[in-house]
This record gives sequence, structure tokens and C-alpha cells, in this order.
Amino acid sequence: MPLYVSYGSNMDPARLAARTGADPARVAARYAVRLRGFRLAFAKRNDDGTGFATLLAEHAAEAEGIAYDLTDDELARLDRVEGVPGHYLRAIVEVIPRAGGPALAAVTYLANPARLADGLKPPCWYLAHFLAARDLLSPAWVAWLERVETAD
Repeated sequence: MPLYVSYGSNMDPARLAARTGADPARVAARYAVRLRGFRLAFAKRNDDGTGFATLLAEHAAEAEGIAYDLTDDELARLDRVEGVPGHYLRAIVEVIPRAGGPALAAVTYLANPARLADGLKPPCWYLAHFLAARDLLSPAWVAWLERVETAD
């Protein structure tokens, strides 16, 4: 099974299960990871003008995310939901489990460069999905997410 890492709204296991058809019990076996060399930005222009999440390469930065084991079929469904390739592109990134262990290769989605824009803000409902993973995210990351200014 491919390892998939979400740094955005798919950190909410209920949302990911609904979007992929994955078994909720298997999705609940998720775990926290760190993505070195990336920063989280709400720089992907959504159709309504709000900002959705993407990772931007930045040498000294680090983002947090949630890793899931998905099947190839579930990942293909997620490709469609994420709007590959118009909105997001599938990418392979290296993640480090927060609990320790070796670096792992994982699939994630990065915004299509044609959709990037500055000065965007996420909608409140969207950011709430990020906070559904507060049980696994670091307190500092949760506090940062809670301070993000929303579009509404």
C-alpha cells in the first residue's frame, strides 16, 4: 500500500475516508510525520478566491502532516477529488515519523504552479479539518493553525 501524507484538510480521518472510500478503521491507524524542507502556505487559489493549502520548498522550514496507508484505488480516487492535474499535482516527498524512525517516501499533493497566488486566506470550514488532527499534531503546530487568519 502506498504511504500518503496529508498536511491539509485530509488530516481529518473522517474526511479522508469519505473522499477515498477507505475503511475508517484502517484510516484511524494514522500517524504524525514531519516534512523537512517545506513550509505550509495557503497559496493555492481555489475557484472561490480563497486559499487552499500547499507545501512550498524552503530549506530551513518544517511542516507537520498525517500519514495514512492507502490502496492504489483509494489514491486514484483521491487524485480525482484533489483535481489532479488542474489544481494539484501528485508528488513524492520524504517524511519522518514524529515518533521516531527512518525517513519514508510518501505520496502527497502540491499545488499546480499555475494556481499559486499571494495573499490568500483559507475558509474557516476548511481549516477546521486541519484541526481534526490535533490529537497527533504538536501543540506548537496546533497553536499556529489556530492563529491562521481565515477568509470569513
